[in-house]
Amino acid sequence: MKGASNVKNRYIVLSIVLMLSLLILVVIYLPKVEQQTKVAETGYVKKVFNQNKVSTVDITMDEKDLTSILENPMKKEVVPATVVINGKKVADVGFRTKGNMTLRSVANMTDSDRYSFKIDFDYYNDGQNLYGLKKLALNNNYSDSTLSREYLSYKLMEKMGIPTPANSYMYVTINGKEWGLYLGVEAIDETFLAQNYEDSTGDLYKPDGTGSDLKWISDDIKDYSGLNLKTNKDSSDQSAMMKLLDVINNGGNLEEVMDVDEMLRYFATNTALVNLDHYQGSMKHNYYLYEQNGIFSILPWDYNMSFGGFGAGGEGNKPQANEQKNVQDENNEKNRDGNMGGMMSGNLMNEKSINFSITTPVSGTTLEDRPLLNALLSIDKYREKYNQYLEEIATTFFTEKNMQTLTNQISATILKYVEKDPTKFTTTEQFLEGVSGDESLVAFAVKRADSILKQLSGELVVEADTSGGFGGGGMPGEKQGQGDMPQLPNRGANDNQGERPQPPEGNGNLPQPPENIKQGEMQPPNFDNQNNPFNFNEGDGPQSREESGNSLQSILMTAGFVLLLLLMIVLASLFKRRRG
Repeated sequence: MKGASNVKNRYIVLSIVLMLSLLILVVIYLPKVEQQTKVAETGYVKKVFNQNKVSTVDITMDEKDLTSILENPMKKEVVPATVVINGKKVADVGFRTKGNMTLRSVANMTDSDRYSFKIDFDYYNDGQNLYGLKKLALNNNYSDSTLSREYLSYKLMEKMGIPTPANSYMYVTINGKEWGLYLGVEAIDETFLAQNYEDSTGDLYKPDGTGSDLKWISDDIKDYSGLNLKTNKDSSDQSAMMKLLDVINNGGNLEEVMDVDEMLRYFATNTALVNLDHYQGSMKHNYYLYEQNGIFSILPWDYNMSFGGFGAGGEGNKPQANEQKNVQDENNEKNRDGNMGGMMSGNLMNEKSINFSITTPVSGTTLEDRPLLNALLSIDKYREKYNQYLEEIATTFFTEKNMQTLTNQISATILKYVEKDPTKFTTTEQFLEGVSGDESLVAFAVKRADSILKQLSGELVVEADTSGGFGGGGMPGEKQGQGDMPQLPNRGANDNQGERPQPPEGNGNLPQPPENIKQGEMQPPNFDNQNNPFNFNEGDGPQSREESGNSLQSILMTAGFVLLLLLMIVLASLFKRRRG
């Protein structure tokens, strides 16, 4: 009997040893397995948004549904469609038009169906995705003949360590017809949060409307109807948001409610880009706020009017309201005669945009009426850091060499698609002029950098223009924030009204990108890691897209194994007592 007892005791000890070994293996390898799984499930960053090429997006749907969308674009009707992106097919997705002012402006045009679109992969089938991607925006580059403003803005945001939606150029067809060159942009949603934050369970807001300026209204969150909570709608009491509003308006420790350094990097970048269709302009929208554990971050969105595209100080690129058809048709005729009206990059070198104030970086409003920014810049040490980030941008990213390298790479990658694009708002010549030359994004950046440095040194003093007009009081004859965008110039003097222009044959005498840039391929700029201020050390900023720490799941599983082990020990103890 004693021998049998010893055998059983050995089995018990062996079982405990095996459980301990299993526990150790789980603790060591589970995070790695989870990380590999996460990378596999969210491979869309590389597979969908490959910035070294132009992706293909082929969309098919019932012709009746397409007709309904094109005839009633403002309804944003969702219809079922099948999408093939770079050869990967996803059926039964939700497809609709997207946008507000831009959507209304294109809807008012008589010869264009080039709307921005949204693809919702899990609209009809919960859990359906494209390599982990759930939603994709296809932006039509409205008001940007350079086709580069938004792309370059996101590139700078990335360099400044701001969580930025994945994006790349995409050539779109619908029911076999070429719809043209778009910028595909990852939606900012739960998937985006999981890619960029260790804790993706917090509250996500997309402010637009009452309260989007973040000014104090009351202590009742219901009075801030324009904050637009996107996640945790049924569970969040939004107390963290109320605390943020209280601190930035009524005083308190900013570091208790926000990631101060990230906010400073964000606003420095936005100021350098002169992006005024934003919190810093009269529209007070096109940004996200994300809260985790009571700390808020700010996220970038919608940059087709950066680089001064929205105008500054109530002058420059002032739009016209084109509600009535006869007014629009008159403008169409003017545009066909070469008038670069509206907010096109033909006026890139507008002096008020180039010299946009870095001290009071608002337009059409006051710094006091933008309490989030005002609270940051009212503290000397934070303003000093904000100035340092502006200087870094001016002396690195906005240098002529870097900007020309980037725009050459863009041109080499997308030029042939620009040429054949049958729906583009402007001409290939205008695109090339916008990416290289005396009135290009490069020239704007160089002059903007010079202005920033002169303002920092005190050589140039610029105060914000808080007057009405464009960038300040909405559109003429409209309530603030409700006006229409200007009518864009059409595709060329020889275009026939109501007909899509034919793609040009070859390059003709158009300027070409430098010969050392291989057309069709785009390589990232070569920054010196030692001297580049945008080189963030691991752990300094947000997580990389393919980095994952121990998740809640791994913690729970580890706890489960520990409890099981304890249970085994207790059972073994009881067994030995009974045998005794």
